[in-house]
Amino acid sequence: MVKSIFKTVIVASFFAAVLVVGYSCSDDGPYYPDDYMTEAQIRRMIEDALKENNKNLPFTNWEIVNITVKGGKNGDWRWNDNENRYEAIYELPEMDEFIYEDGAILGYVFIGEQNQNEVQKLLPFVQTYDEGGEIFTETISFDVQLKKGGIVKPSVAFYIQTSDLFGSKEFEEFLPNHNFRLVIVW
Repeated sequence: MVKSIFKTVIVASFFAAVLVVGYSCSDDGPYYPDDYMTEAQIRRMIEDALKENNKNLPFTNWEIVNITVKGGKNGDWRWNDNENRYEAIYELPEMDEFIYEDGAILGYVFIGEQNQNEVQKLLPFVQTYDEGGEIFTETISFDVQLKKGGIVKPSVAFYIQTSDLFGSKEFEEFLPNHNFRLVIVW
């Protein structure tokens, strides 16, 4: 019987010694096994990885360009017979090949009177009208172009086009002013 108790004490002592030695080799003390990471260690590891990765990444930039297209008799709108729409074309020096290929240009038009009932609409803006039983849809939008005739000449063309493709040079003077906003992101 004494021999059996002695064996049990020896075996228990051996396992206790292995357990103590195992925990004493851990960097985090006796509370965490080697394959366990604390929250602080995980956060530090993520922060270091992000810092390293961000060294080589360009940060996002943006620029806002506001353009007013004048309407009326001496306005900027011109009828384009090929496209059946009114256009106003402007140089856009803020756009380069990198922005054109890898960036984004978002367009907005302001509808209504400033400080009264003005709203900002994402382009294309599509609105349907009923004028005395004649129903048509008007689209206001824009195009950007990097090269014209093989020469780098960044430009933006704002346009107004109706679903019935109605329009002509004679009606250019009746188009109102339109305020546009371009948000260039790269």
